[in-house]
Amino acid sequence: MERPGLLTALHNTTFRSLRHRNYRRYFLGQFVSFTGSWMQSAALMWLLYDRTGDPRWPSWLLVAQVGPTVLLGPWGGGLADRLPRRRLILTTQSAFLVHALALAVLVACDLAPPFAVLGFLVVSGVIQAVDLPARLAFVPQLVPREDLINAVGLNSLLFNSARALGPALTGLLFLASEAVLPVLPTGTDPVTLGAVACFLLNALSFLAVLLALRGIRVTERTEARKPEAASYWDGIRYLRANPTLGGLILLTLAVCVFGWPLITILPAYTDMRIGAAGTTYSLLMSAIGAGALCAALTTATFGTPLRRGRFLLCGTTVMTLGLFTLAQTPETLPAAAGCGAMGFGMILYLSTGQSTLQLAVPDEKRGRILALWAMTLSASAPIGHLAAGVAVATFGVQAVLLGMATGVATTTVILAVVVTRGPWDRETERAA
Repeated sequence: MERPGLLTALHNTTFRSLRHRNYRRYFLGQFVSFTGSWMQSAALMWLLYDRTGDPRWPSWLLVAQVGPTVLLGPWGGGLADRLPRRRLILTTQSAFLVHALALAVLVACDLAPPFAVLGFLVVSGVIQAVDLPARLAFVPQLVPREDLINAVGLNSLLFNSARALGPALTGLLFLASEAVLPVLPTGTDPVTLGAVACFLLNALSFLAVLLALRGIRVTERTEARKPEAASYWDGIRYLRANPTLGGLILLTLAVCVFGWPLITILPAYTDMRIGAAGTTYSLLMSAIGAGALCAALTTATFGTPLRRGRFLLCGTTVMTLGLFTLAQTPETLPAAAGCGAMGFGMILYLSTGQSTLQLAVPDEKRGRILALWAMTLSASAPIGHLAAGVAVATFGVQAVLLGMATGVATTTVILAVVVTRGPWDRETERAA
């Protein structure tokens, strides 16, 4: 008798947005696609670190991929507000599929030295500058407003389920490539073989989201919006008129600058601090994803407008604890616990912050506001990831982790002041 009750509770609370056909199709397609993308990302970072032995290369890869979103975000947000979003996402996802296939062929043929891979990821970043604001702004078209917080939480759930699963599958493919090495031609590199397999599976994964999008039926805006250059700055003007939301985006930049570089220094941390190889790296990446998955479930189940301030503070506090744990331990299991805490805190903060913006902004400005949100996340790359990569090479990974933990702790103090002020409470009530 308890099992049906539990299933009913999950259906009515945690997974209630899946009752909507359009969102259900979108959710399943995105899950497959994100899993492939995380496989490719983890494989690329380990491939470049294996080839160069330089802890800065993973940082440069991430900067190359997300940097164009910083520069082209207003353009991508403007497209998301002027063009049919479903059609725009179909175009960008098709471009990602072609990109993954080309990367697999070049790496397999040994025609992709590190700087060529860097250029390839810049192309991916340009596609993402259009794709990301369109996907974020598309979600409110798939669910009614009362389910929007839940849908944002489930989006984090699918993204971070893929974050946990993707690197784990990458580790398995690397192990499989080593296992079949005796039957392959002499000189075959197992890391290259595993990476190419990941790239090919990522290309196939985009078929799932393309099929899902073709089955979605929504009422698209048919009116043509005038493509005035000034309209690109409407998002900034809106945030200036609503300083609490603007402050939230600035604090998000600080949180990402001090928190996200963990992903790109993990190869060096695994090698220098723990003294382990690719399978341990995959475990730590998966631990980040598992923690993020728990945070997404927390947001989807318990997220309400009145709890958002507490969720934001809880997120940055848990991040701080996770980073301090990583800085202090050279052991695999405590390190995995620290990675899990980091993933939980970061996604609890980010999913809560995004739902705040989704509910607060009008639909005609949604693409541009969420483009600024995406630009904020992407801007953390050249600021945080590059600095962390250089700092690891100069000061060592432990000192860098301590600095990151201190930065997040300082941001938590500022955030506590912001969310306890009257304007935050009033805006939360309006969003409710």
